[in-house]
Amino acid sequence: MEFEIERTEFLNGLSMVQGIVERRNTVPILSHVMLRVGEQLELLATDLEVGISTKLKCEANGSGSLTLGARKLFEVVRESAADKVSVKTLENDAVEVKCGRARFKMPGLDPRSFPAMPSSNGEGKAAAPLGKLSVKAEVLAAMIDRTIFAVSPDEARYNLSGVYLEAPEAGKARMVATDGHRLALIERDVEGFSTQRGVIIPRKGLNEVRKLLERGQGEDVELMLYEQLASLKRGDTEVSMRLVVGEFPAYRGVLPKESRYHVAIGRDELLAAIKRAAIFSNERYHGVKLAFSSGELTVSSTSPEMGEASETLDVAFNGEPFSVGFNASYVQQVLGVIPEGDAILGLTDEVSPGVVTAESKNGGESDSGFKYVVMPMRL
Repeated sequence: MEFEIERTEFLNGLSMVQGIVERRNTVPILSHVMLRVGEQLELLATDLEVGISTKLKCEANGSGSLTLGARKLFEVVRESAADKVSVKTLENDAVEVKCGRARFKMPGLDPRSFPAMPSSNGEGKAAAPLGKLSVKAEVLAAMIDRTIFAVSPDEARYNLSGVYLEAPEAGKARMVATDGHRLALIERDVEGFSTQRGVIIPRKGLNEVRKLLERGQGEDVELMLYEQLASLKRGDTEVSMRLVVGEFPAYRGVLPKESRYHVAIGRDELLAAIKRAAIFSNERYHGVKLAFSSGELTVSSTSPEMGEASETLDVAFNGEPFSVGFNASYVQQVLGVIPEGDAILGLTDEVSPGVVTAESKNGGESDSGFKYVVMPMRL
């Protein structure tokens, strides 16, 4: 079997699978990409939990399947100066790759050992879906961006290892993520969306979906939800992932019903001040203090080993002076994903959770569908 393909198209296809293939060689086949040749070339990669498949145009002589190390094949094609790449199978699963006058012989593995992928054509998909989220690519991308950073990195807390997606009511889609110290929530009107129950979509799968959405700005996309699987297809590329098994925490009880103070501060101004103060924060806890007094906010940090820092900003605050401490990283991350404009800090006292919402400078309207809750620190 042999095929020839445009180098640029081949490189784009191989770049899409790099985030999924396993780098750890505990199961060697998982570091490989499968190349399935027929009327088109289909690339497939999986880590058993997340899978991706994409179809590319090629000129083939024969049909069949082969597997090659995904990283090395990507590097070979990336460094090639040729316009086209040809791939030919040899004996014992070996493969010859030609790029112009350069030739590479690469060992493959038996394609029959390539694992089944979590696919929309796979077993168990005959049942009716739990829900179908049909939105513009940029809307879904923004929902992912404003929640995924709050997912817990602790793999042992598996029910916090993804973003919870539900329909709080018909025609609304809500995404929620938390690591136990902060919570990000975004809600958008989505016509026709409803689901029988909420699902937890794994972070790695959402990262791959996000990459696919970047290529589809302005397009309508569909995220399909099933009992154990979620999948998104755009053109000839599909990302599928197994849902996280477990109960997402009862997050509604953590959302403050009301804050005593609502302080508007320029997002960029606050972010810059916190970054500067965080230079002198404790390396383990990364705490910064926000001290409010009449017309002023002082952002400060102190460390016995490194010193101290403080910076004063002008704000519209007229209440009783008070201060509250937060993890600097938690505040920086949310300020990095909200739109340019004012950040609205909802605060009550030094022991109550803080709430961050966003207000656009251009439109002048708050994004009532986004809310970020962060627990205070004692400093």
